[in-house]
Amino acid sequence: MQSETKQCQNCKNDFTIEADDFAFYEKINVLVPKICYPCRARLRLSFRNERVFYKRPCDLCKKDTISMYSKNKTDKVYCYNCWFSDDWDAFDFGIEYDENIPFFDQYENLLKNVPKIGLIYVNSPGSEYTNISADNKNCYMIVESSNNEDSIHSYWVQECRNVVDTCFSSKCELCYECDDCYDSYSIKYSKGCHSCRDSMFLLDCRDCSDCIGCVNLRSEKFCIFNKRFTKEEYESLKASMNLDTQNGINEFRDKFLEFSIKQPRKYAEIVNTVNSTGNYIKNAKNCNNCFHCYDAEDNKYGVHVWRNAKDCMDVDTAGRTASKIYNSINSGLETSNQICCAVCWSTTFADYSMYSMNCNNIFGCISLRKKNFCILNKQYSKEEYYNLRDKIIDSMKTEGVYGDFFPNHFTSFGYNESAAIEQFPLNEDSALIEGFKWENTERGTYGKGTVNMDTIKASANDYDENLINEIFTCIDCNKNFRIIMNELSFYKKLNIPIPLKCPDCRHNTRIINRGPNMLWHRSCMCDKAGHNHKGKCSNEFETSYAPERPEIVYCESCYQKEVI
Repeated sequence: MQSETKQCQNCKNDFTIEADDFAFYEKINVLVPKICYPCRARLRLSFRNERVFYKRPCDLCKKDTISMYSKNKTDKVYCYNCWFSDDWDAFDFGIEYDENIPFFDQYENLLKNVPKIGLIYVNSPGSEYTNISADNKNCYMIVESSNNEDSIHSYWVQECRNVVDTCFSSKCELCYECDDCYDSYSIKYSKGCHSCRDSMFLLDCRDCSDCIGCVNLRSEKFCIFNKRFTKEEYESLKASMNLDTQNGINEFRDKFLEFSIKQPRKYAEIVNTVNSTGNYIKNAKNCNNCFHCYDAEDNKYGVHVWRNAKDCMDVDTAGRTASKIYNSINSGLETSNQICCAVCWSTTFADYSMYSMNCNNIFGCISLRKKNFCILNKQYSKEEYYNLRDKIIDSMKTEGVYGDFFPNHFTSFGYNESAAIEQFPLNEDSALIEGFKWENTERGTYGKGTVNMDTIKASANDYDENLINEIFTCIDCNKNFRIIMNELSFYKKLNIPIPLKCPDCRHNTRIINRGPNMLWHRSCMCDKAGHNHKGKCSNEFETSYAPERPEIVYCESCYQKEVI
């Protein structure tokens, strides 16, 4: 079958369904999508609240708990201990499928009644304030992360230890304010770095140590703004910069931005990758339109596709050997063969199910654990299950919805609480017009600060442990925040100034600096002699750098000529 251009039924823009897309849809037996892949991604992300937490009572034990569901939501929400306990049975809420009622209508009734878990994490001692995470130890406020230890206020970190305000990084230790960094130790304020140590303000550097304010360096040491110094000169210049104070950091950040904008950028952060497009890709093959993707193969339209993920399409987080996942969010821990699911871990052959773990062969189920052959939270024999599943799929195909994600009004979350707002910003009026929800419950506290933020300028080492009793006020959004003891100890160990912004504003800044999960077709901007082209380079590529951005964007060949 050839490629075909369609008009998105949502945004009305044209989009292309490639020939290999048709082959995938046929292989998994779903209908061809009616909306474009950005609209599909936005819909999925509207079902995922990653970082907006509230205090509310558990609906089983009645004790206060931290939850991603605000008090005003009608969802029945259990705390972690109650949800995983044997004090309730998800089968008690099961309903018999009625072939005279559309499947989505029946599923919506089930969704309203089955208890949901307040925060989603497993195997994480000392890490109660984490979400959509697993196998962490002594971590605080980390999201979409696994196999970390002693880490704080971080997003999508894997196998890291003692990192703070870090995102999309793996196998890092003692790192602060880092993004897209791998196998690095004691680096700060850096992005796109691999195997670096004891450095700060680095961009796209490899195997560097003791460097400050450098871009595109390879295997260098004692460099400042890409200029090499002796060790003595380097240490003297570093000491003069006052990089342990807020003023020193802010002054140097401005200089670094001015320097870095003049350095060529590779069209995408793609390393050791074959036949792949997108951004932030490492060790991947045949991964197209994927963002933050590593150790993966044969995936398309995916974000957070990692650790041996294979044959996945339209996914937001699929990893740990996930395979054959379609139009789903947060499929991990050895999952396979999922269609339109949300947070189903260690679960195989699942359709239209949510928050279910260690299950096999489930359809339209919610909050199941260690169950097999279930439909709408009711148990069936193997033969009954397959017969009824086929009947439901035939009915959904007749309605033209099999393969579509859940309707947007099914989500429990306001658009402004969900992960969708980071990639696809909407104001309240626009969100409501499009059928999404909006949450106006105030989160956090305001006006209770005990600290004059104008006085917080020096290194953390200039403050004693009483600082953890103070209430800070974010200089951007005015929301109050605290600093916990482990966080203060980290700042002291790395000689970092106390942050002036709340964790949410710090996170938002990192996300904005990463750029959108979108691609533009552009040409190389190089016009330098000696780059195997006469005049301006004619190479073209897909890049996340929008045409109006100020960066100097090069193709792979021209970029490699510039790497030091």
